Amino acid sequence: IDEMVACRNEGHLFCADCLGSFAKNQIFGSGNLGIDPRTKQPSMELMCFHGDGCHSPFAMEHLQKALGETTMEKYNALQCKISLGKAGLGDCVVACPKCDYKVELPESQMVLNCPVEDCGFASCRKCGKASHIPLRCDEVEKEKAKDEGRLAVEEAISRAKIRKCPKCNQQFIKSDGCNKITCSCGAKICYVCRAPINGYEHFCQKPHCDHKSCGKCRLYTNDAEDDKRAMREAGITTADEFKERDVEIDVNQLL
Repeated sequence: IDEMVACRNEGHLFCADCLGSFAKNQIFGSGNLGIDPRTKQPSMELMCFHGDGCHSPFAMEHLQKALGETTMEKYNALQCKISLGKAGLGDCVVACPKCDYKVELPESQMVLNCPVEDCGFASCRKCGKASHIPLRCDEVEKEKAKDEGRLAVEEAISRAKIRKCPKCNQQFIKSDGCNKITCSCGAKICYVCRAPINGYEHFCQKPHCDHKSCGKCRLYTNDAEDDKRAMREAGITTADEFKERDVEIDVNQLL
């Protein structure tokens, strides 16, 4: 009997799990507490689902027993929303996205300054995010994407200057010497193209070669120029990924 709940007026019995499942499907599936067949309006309470057509609601203690904390919170929120709608205040009452405190806000006022002392969050009435006047909501999203893009490009540029051993993953940079790098683990790598190599045969041995047709790397190059080229290529590659989100990033400004 302890696991049974009853509707308030007719006493139809249901197991708590059944009422809980019914409530979840109604609240999270339909987004309401049901439609009252007598008024054809959204119901203020969850109604009995007995097969004889009973429309009795359930006592609050039975709902709290069967619904669980999360579902009960949504239940109360829906009740509040329906009550405000019936009172004609649905468009004027705005909830703080941080603490859920609700206040009546004139339609012309686009920023909610939460009056709760421990909260005080200033939020946009439309999107619920931190106040972003004078930017529109869509402009905020675009600025956020730009910030993400700039950060991603900066990180790619920083990583491009650092080489990594293909065998042991040890990181290193070069400030002098030839482009045949030997790691402490014994692995050899070309500093220019970063490919694993066996020895000097990877590099062009032809004097005065312009290296446009030989397909080989130079044994000696300017380290600063090599790093700058690698950083630029990495930055452009990452910036191109953000073009799909309609975000343009000037790599040259970040180098």
